[in-house]
Amino acid sequence: MLSEKIAGLRRREGWSQEELAERLGVSRQSVSKWESGTAQPDIERVLALSDTFGVSTDYLLRDGVGEVTAEFPAPEVVRPACKEEKGPAGLRLVTLAEVSRYLENRRQCAPLIALGVGMCVACAAPLLALLGLSGPACWPWLSSNMAVALGVGLLIVIVAAAVGLFISIGFRMKRYTYLERDRYAMPDAVKASIEDELRQYQPQHRQAVGEGVGLCLLSAVPVSVAGILGLHLWVMLGVAALLVMIALGVYILVRDGVILSSSSRLLRRAERSLRRALRQSGKD
Repeated sequence: MLSEKIAGLRRREGWSQEELAERLGVSRQSVSKWESGTAQPDIERVLALSDTFGVSTDYLLRDGVGEVTAEFPAPEVVRPACKEEKGPAGLRLVTLAEVSRYLENRRQCAPLIALGVGMCVACAAPLLALLGLSGPACWPWLSSNMAVALGVGLLIVIVAAAVGLFISIGFRMKRYTYLERDRYAMPDAVKASIEDELRQYQPQHRQAVGEGVGLCLLSAVPVSVAGILGLHLWVMLGVAALLVMIALGVYILVRDGVILSSSSRLLRRAERSLRRALRQSGKD
C-alpha cells in the first residue's frame, strides 16, 4: 500500500514526519494522513515523493512492484536516480521531469512574487490618499493625525502581507534550491527543450515589457494634472495614483521577468557548473 511505502521510505532515510513534510513543502499533518491511509497525495506530491526518495512512481502507486516492510523498502526497487546518472566531468545530470516541475512552480509563483513587489512599491499610496482627503475641504471628520495613523497602519499591513507572500514562496520553492545552488550537467534534450520554450516566450515577454514600461511612463500624468490644478487634494491623490500605476507596471515586469529568468538561469547554472568542473579536472 502507498501509505506503508511512504512510512517505510521515510524511516529508511531516518527522517521524522516534520522533516519529510519540510522537504515536500506540505504540513506534518498531511504526511501523517498519507501514512495512516486516511488521505492520498495528489499526483504532484507523488512525483515529489518519487524524487525525494529516489524510487519510481510505479513502485509508489502499484502494488506488487517490490515489497516493503515497516522499516525498509525492497532494495531492488530503490534507485539512486540522479546520483547514478553522470554527465561530463562527473557532474550529475538533471532530468527533464525535474526541470519541468521547477519551471512550473516558478511560473505559478511569478504572479505572487510580482504582487509582493508591487505591494511594497504602492504601500504608501493609502497614506497619501488619506492625507489628501483629510480636512474640512473633503472629509471634515478625518483629521490629519487620524489620516496619518490610518495610513501608517495600512502601510504596515501591506508590507507585512508582502513579506508573508515572500516567505510562503520561499517555503514552496525550498525543495528546488539544489537547482539554483548545486553543480549539475544538463542533457542536450533538456537544453533544447528549455531553449525552445524561451524562444516561444520571447514575444509575450516583449509585450509585457512594453506594457510595464508604458504604465511607469504614464504614471507621471496624474501628478502633472494635479500640479496644473494646484489643489492640495489633487496633488496628494495624484502622487498616490502615480505609486499605484508604477506598482502595476512593476508587477507586469517582475511577473514576466521571473518566468523568463527561471529558464535562462538554469541554462547558465549548468554551463557554469560544467566550466568549473572541467577546470578543476584539468588542474587535477
